[in-house]
Amino acid sequence: MLTFKLLGEATIALNNSPVTEIGSRTAEALLIYLACEQRPFARQYLAELFWEERDPEQSAANLRAALSMLRKQVGDYLIVTRQTAAFNSELPHHLDINEFTTTADGGRRTTDGEPLSAVYRLSSAVALYAGDFLDGFYLRESRAFEEWSLLKREQLQQQAILLLRRLLADPAVMQDATTALAYASQLLALNPFSEYAYQQKITALARSGQLRAALQQYQACRAWLQAELGVEPGPETAALAQRIERASQTPRHNLPPAPTPFVGRAQELADLQARLIDPRYRLLTLIGSGGAGKTRLALEAARRLVATGYFLNGLRFISLVNADAPGQIPPLVAAELGLTLQGEGTLSDQLAAALAGEEMLLILDNLEHLMEGAAGDETADLLARLLGQAPLLTLLVTSRRRLQLQEEWLFDVSGLALPEANAADATAADATSADSIQLFLQTAERMQRHFQATADDLTAVVRLCRALEGLPLGIELAAGWLRQLSCAEIARQLDESMALLATDLRNVPARQRSMTAVFDYSWSLLPDRARQLLARLSIFRGGFTAVAAQATTGAGTADLALLVDHSLLRVVDGRYTLHELLRQYAADRLEALGENETIAQAHAAYFLDYLQGQGEGEKAGQRQAIRLELANIRAAWETAVSQEDEAALLQAAGTLHNFYSAESRFQEGIALFQGALRREGRRAKEEGGRANNWPPPVLQADLLGRTARMQIHIGQVKTAGRTLDSALAALSQVDDPARQSTLLGYVAITAYYAGEFARAAALAEESRALAERLGDQDGVAFALTFLGSCHKSRGDYAAAADSFHRAVAVYEQMGDDLGKGMALNNLGNLAQAQGDFAAAQDYYLTCSRIFQEQEHLHGASTTLSNAGRLALRQGAYEQARQLLTESLQLKRALNDGRGEGVALAGLGAVSTRLGEYTRAWGELQGALQLARQSGDDKLAVEVLLPLAAYYGEQGELARAGQLLAFVQGHQAAVAEIREEAAQLAEQLGVGAAVAPAVDLAALVAEVMA
Repeated sequence: MLTFKLLGEATIALNNSPVTEIGSRTAEALLIYLACEQRPFARQYLAELFWEERDPEQSAANLRAALSMLRKQVGDYLIVTRQTAAFNSELPHHLDINEFTTTADGGRRTTDGEPLSAVYRLSSAVALYAGDFLDGFYLRESRAFEEWSLLKREQLQQQAILLLRRLLADPAVMQDATTALAYASQLLALNPFSEYAYQQKITALARSGQLRAALQQYQACRAWLQAELGVEPGPETAALAQRIERASQTPRHNLPPAPTPFVGRAQELADLQARLIDPRYRLLTLIGSGGAGKTRLALEAARRLVATGYFLNGLRFISLVNADAPGQIPPLVAAELGLTLQGEGTLSDQLAAALAGEEMLLILDNLEHLMEGAAGDETADLLARLLGQAPLLTLLVTSRRRLQLQEEWLFDVSGLALPEANAADATAADATSADSIQLFLQTAERMQRHFQATADDLTAVVRLCRALEGLPLGIELAAGWLRQLSCAEIARQLDESMALLATDLRNVPARQRSMTAVFDYSWSLLPDRARQLLARLSIFRGGFTAVAAQATTGAGTADLALLVDHSLLRVVDGRYTLHELLRQYAADRLEALGENETIAQAHAAYFLDYLQGQGEGEKAGQRQAIRLELANIRAAWETAVSQEDEAALLQAAGTLHNFYSAESRFQEGIALFQGALRREGRRAKEEGGRANNWPPPVLQADLLGRTARMQIHIGQVKTAGRTLDSALAALSQVDDPARQSTLLGYVAITAYYAGEFARAAALAEESRALAERLGDQDGVAFALTFLGSCHKSRGDYAAAADSFHRAVAVYEQMGDDLGKGMALNNLGNLAQAQGDFAAAQDYYLTCSRIFQEQEHLHGASTTLSNAGRLALRQGAYEQARQLLTESLQLKRALNDGRGEGVALAGLGAVSTRLGEYTRAWGELQGALQLARQSGDDKLAVEVLLPLAAYYGEQGELARAGQLLAFVQGHQAAVAEIREEAAQLAEQLGVGAAVAPAVDLAALVAEVMA
């Protein structure tokens, strides 16, 4: 590679060896010229350019000689013809001026092809500028070349000067005084007549703490300008020197020492520091609720700026907690600055005049109480005057509300970072890395010198910090109780009341000695209407929209904006939220106002109507809308329960049942419905005991039936049977054929899992007939689907196919994709039982796509399990294991014990086929255990089949034969399983085996012993 280094002293190297045998200075200049221009030139032009004072023949001869010598040295890097000469840019070469300009212009990229960051790009380009272009390289016999090189030198020099000026204005460089000083020195060396360059170097010296050197540099600047130009430094440079002179005579800051080590907020600190040194951000307001840590963040950012040399005339902290009026601000500021305000004009005018030439950071702490009404206007006028008359002044304000000035930049301060959602189940290191946990543990160590968090402690602390939403003051107050309570006890008491969040520390301000005091202070700053609305807004759970707020509480957009400005509401993506502690406080205020019941009823009416607007609650869009407001919907449900609003509950129950089922959130649904069944209604409370007529029979039957269906989904078959008995008993008191049809269908499922296939089919047929008579298409489709399963279990595959296809048609007519997916899944199982593996796979793929589109985890996990069994039967063992493992993980996440058992049974069969017998035994034992727990006789019998295969592989043929005989003779074995058992018995040669003379429960217990 041919390398040219032309910035600074010129050098040329070929393959890292200097090219020195060029022959003459002119030949070297010729090569440089051609390499820089990189285009063909006429030989006559080059001869005249480099040998202008020679006659044409001599010039041409000199050119021939130079080109010949150069060709010997650099070979094919020169392309020479009879008419032209050019540099061959196609060959590998490096030209530092090209790299400099390319980097400066943004053309250079990282090794991954990404653009370089602005600072890195500029600094890289400047680093390439080792000196002026061809510094010290002269060719006196060619004035044209000298003119060309001079123009090139000036262009590159101006580009370097521009890059240096841009670097010196970049916040990242401004924060690094050493780097800034190096760039300022380089800029001054390039442009010694630039007063701006002198300013930058003087400033960089001052910011690096070299105040005396900075003043000496000012004197050098003054002497240079006087000697060379006969002028004094400009007013800006003189003012800079005066500021440095004053800085050398006054204390750097008055920041109070930190009472405890600062924890976390690394990103917030970096962002805040960058803004503080950026001239655009002259009024920064740290805005947040009480206890969010605004003051600590402001002070920490300021402390980290002390050593940088920024704000030459100092950083001053002024607490305004005890200021009763805006007029007290100037004296408080003056006292911290050591100023005496005794001149003419108002105190505000005098303070503004005193700060006019100062480069200073003023931290005005706790300004919110001086921003109300007329006092707020006066405070705003003072701040605007200071900013207007002191152009180098920066104000950092902490407040619970906006200042509402044009110059204001808001910097939101919320809670400390929380652990990830699953951090409580992760390692201690994962959980404790979160800022909020770090703060709790630091406070805990102050309370107990040898405090070491156990795994249980850490779980409680994670829960506590999440409940507090990372609020620093709340975390510190909670941890302060560790001398009296355990972490778990603190978390438990906090769940009940925020009264625990208090301290008796003497040096904590009274307004921060408890969260109640913090909120009392914020409450006192609000106008009466805002207080009333804030109390009403406590009725919401998990956030709300402006429309919901208007309908429920009467709060308009302007009302919400006021509460946002006071840091009492947060708004993200159009939704408003209250911190949970503040919501509890506001709820107490609502109770004091006596509006609890009225607002709760309005809230329930709005959200139950909202729920009704989501249709069946099964489609993806409907579920997304319900998820968004689920906390409010649950609260509305609870209100309807307490008000004994049977009609509202019956209307909401169907949509919620569909939602929880489609979301595979069965446990939540069960808890909601069971809670309504156990809750005492309004009349019971008024009468001092449980009302005899609550819940009414229809509602009781409806909720019990829905509970049972969800219990079946997660494998609680026996429990579901008992729940259905209660539901039918309640329904027997009324005439309700629609619910009778639904409950019969559910009972049919429990009979099916108990192996009572004939009874299950009869119940399903009865359910279908009722649904058909009532015009209930959903009930008809459900019954048909289940009838198909009953026919399949008894080996009537044609009847099963007919039922499944009829169910698909009804679901398609209804537009019910989830129901259709379930029916198609059953068709896949039917095809697999008939040995039509290709059709089975097609059905599974189709229903899998439906479940994925609908985000239906229960259906997806069931299909995975069925597809895994199909792969097993086809001998694709690794694929089968992958599919079954994925199904198992999903089933465990859904807490579906029966589904886990099905997946484990399949995995046990796979492990047996692969000869992994220890693993197979554990999986099959786990499947049997889950089948026994769920009361699913059908599953238990099915697990015995791979268990018999396991015994056969182990050589225990007698035991295998007994199990296979038992399976073939048991009523809970479906036709497909009986057939597989007979085939396996024939393979093992145990066809004449006698089944154990025990029942299923005893046999399972024996096998698991």
